[in-house]
Order: sequence, then structure tokens, then C-alpha cells
Amino acid sequence: MEKIIGQIVRNSDFQLGEDEIKEKVKHYIDEIKEKRYDFSSSSKEIYTQGKKKRVIYSFNSDSTESVICKYLKKRLDYTFHIKYPSRNKIINSLFSILPVIKDLNDFVIIRADFKSFFDSIIAKYIYVQYLEQSALSRKDKRLFEEYVENFKYCYAGLCLSNVMTEIVCRDFDKNLRAKLETYGVVYCERYVDDILIILNSYISDEDVKKLIYESISEIFGNCPVRLNERKYRYICKRGISSSQEFDFLGYNFTMNYNTATKKLSFLFGITEKKRQKYYNRFKKVFCEYAKDHNLELFRQRIKILSTRVVITKELGRESFQWVTKGVIANYNELRNYLDYLDSNTEQFLKNVYLNLITETGIAMPGFFADSLIGESVYNLFSTLKRNRSTIYDNRIGIKLNDLVSMIKKINPSYYCGTKNYLQIVYEYLELLKIEQRY
Repeated sequence: MEKIIGQIVRNSDFQLGEDEIKEKVKHYIDEIKEKRYDFSSSSKEIYTQGKKKRVIYSFNSDSTESVICKYLKKRLDYTFHIKYPSRNKIINSLFSILPVIKDLNDFVIIRADFKSFFDSIIAKYIYVQYLEQSALSRKDKRLFEEYVENFKYCYAGLCLSNVMTEIVCRDFDKNLRAKLETYGVVYCERYVDDILIILNSYISDEDVKKLIYESISEIFGNCPVRLNERKYRYICKRGISSSQEFDFLGYNFTMNYNTATKKLSFLFGITEKKRQKYYNRFKKVFCEYAKDHNLELFRQRIKILSTRVVITKELGRESFQWVTKGVIANYNELRNYLDYLDSNTEQFLKNVYLNLITETGIAMPGFFADSLIGESVYNLFSTLKRNRSTIYDNRIGIKLNDLVSMIKKINPSYYCGTKNYLQIVYEYLELLKIEQRY
């Protein structure tokens, strides 16, 4: 336990020295031994997105309860050999398969997701079915018992929810794929609660739903898990007579049917919901510039928002983690299909900043001049096309001195002192008012 908690403390604050880490670890260990923690102390926040409301649970990041949850998550990851789905790998695989799909003699596409996913998986069910008989230590199981007594469901926001739902969903994946095997599974992927299935033979909408619900019943037991009927899509080649659309992980896929040639073709893009999400984030930056008129801050913010941002996190002496962020990183696969973008996505990538200049009424800054012809770091289409990246790594990317110089252009009094490179990167993002998870 002590070693894992040490890793958690070290990763939570890169500014801590070894003595400070040891002191914090001792504090948490003592708190756990003496049971000075309370899982009922979590806070709840309600987030509204359109008509949908989500309740997010959380603990204070440096609380003993938060550290216990992170510790237990690591124990579950190790004990159950959890490998979380990679969005990039899932999407890359899908794009490699789609060109073949349109030429199949028959196919069925099923797009589904679970309704209120985290609020429908009972925490105690996961404990009884999977954790109680596992190789976890008795101490860990006792902590889990206390945890599930305080949380009926695997609520969103709690780090343990991700691993507990993934444990049961792995069995769901295997069960459903086995049921569909006779229909020729070309593609069957799940990312958290989003599911996309492509089969190379016919199955009716009614029958495929029946199989999905059978798997839900067999795997999730008494958990009230169900499909989101509003988002469910069933597309069958036999029934295609016009354009059909489906989305998956923020990408939009349009299947166009040519009645003369009876051929199918694909257009790719970003869903309207995600385009609006980014538009609102960009608009906030433009509105703030309209108020403070800080041109250099505005320029650097637009530049970082426009590129694929890569940050290196050092996990150990010889271990690193590459973190990518931004709209270009999230939809990087589109760069290989620029001639097949849907019109809404193409116009968004090419003109979003110019539209915001008009909407907010600001004078066009000089650095936007090249964006009018497309080849500019301040144009999303151009940076996607060129796969333009901003790499925060002192060895192969932006050098420490250059990073400090960029900060001083905004805050001349900035002093980095003995801070390490990653600390300065995060301070830079904070100065730009760019969310670390944007």
C-alpha cells in the first residue's frame, strides 16, 4: 500500500520533494489505519447540457478518501489486468474497415449506447460478483465494502467507477460478440458506454436488439442497465435507398447512396454536438479578447487551440507518457480524408475563427491574415492537413528557455526558479486559461 500511495502522491503534485512525499504518505497511511476517513463526505455537482442533467460526484483531490479510491483503482487495474479501450485505436480501426464495408454484398450497422450508464450499474453487484472472490487482500476488500455501502451506483466522477464498470463490461463484450458470431462480426467495439457493431450478413432490427438485451440480462444481473432508444441506430444495406448517418465517439459518418450506380460512398466529419462544444470554447477566448485587448495573450491562446498539443509526462526515470489534446488531436483521423469531409465540418475547420471575428465584432488581428488563404497555424483546416503539432518536451519540442520566453511575453515578471519543465508547462496553460483537459 505504501508504495502505491507514494506513486499517487508523486503524480498528484510534481513540485513536492522526496521528504514531503514521505511525510504525506505517512499521513495517509495513518489515516487509513486509524479509519479517519468517511466515504460519505463526497460532494455532488449538477451539470446541465441541453435538457440533460448529470450528477458528478467527487472528493477533494488531496483528501484521504480520494487517495484511497486512487489506491483501490490501481489494485483493481492490476488484479483484473484491466486494459482500457483506446479511442484512437478504435477509431483508426473503424476508418480502415469502412472502405471495405461499402462493397460488401450485405451488412448491418448497429450504433447503440447505454442510458444513464454510470447511474445504472450497482456498485455492490460488482463487489459481490467480481471483487469478493478475487485475489484482492482482505484489507482492500474491507475498504471496498465500506465504499459500496456509501455509493449505490458507480457514479460518474469517481475514479473507481471507471474500473468497476470496465470489469463487468469486458464480460458483456465477450458475451455479445459470441451471440453475434454467426452473423459475421466485422467490427464490434465499445468505448465506455458507446457501442458500434458491423456485421456482414443480415439480422433484423428486432433480433439484434433481442440479443443485446439478452447479454445485458445475463451479465448485468439486477442492475437497471438498458439501451438509450433515442440514440439507437440500425442501418441495413438491404434497406438503403437514400443517405444514412451514424456517429461514433464524436465522428459523424454519412453514407451516400447513388440510385443510378447503386453504389455507396462515405463522407466523414465531426458531429454537430462536438462542433458546437468547440465553437463555444473558442468564442469564450474571442469574447475575453474583446474585453481585455491583450493581443499577445489572444495570439498564443489561438495558436495552442489550433494545433495538436503533445505534452510529455515523466512517470519514472526511463518511463514517459505522451498526452495529446485539442480538436486536431481528437479528430486527427480526418486528415487522411480531407477530400471526403462533410460540408459542415469543412466549413467549421476553415472558417470558425473568421466567423467568430464577425460575431464578436473585433478588428481582425494581423496574425490572422494567412488564415484567409488556409495555410496558417491559426486555421484549423490547415493545421489538420499538415498535422501541425505543438510539442511540450524539453528534448524534442519547445525548449525550456523558449517556453519561459513565451510566458514572459504575457507576464514580464514571471520567474521560473527551480521548477521543472512540466510544472512550467502547466503554469503556462493556466496563464493562457487553457484547461489541462481541453
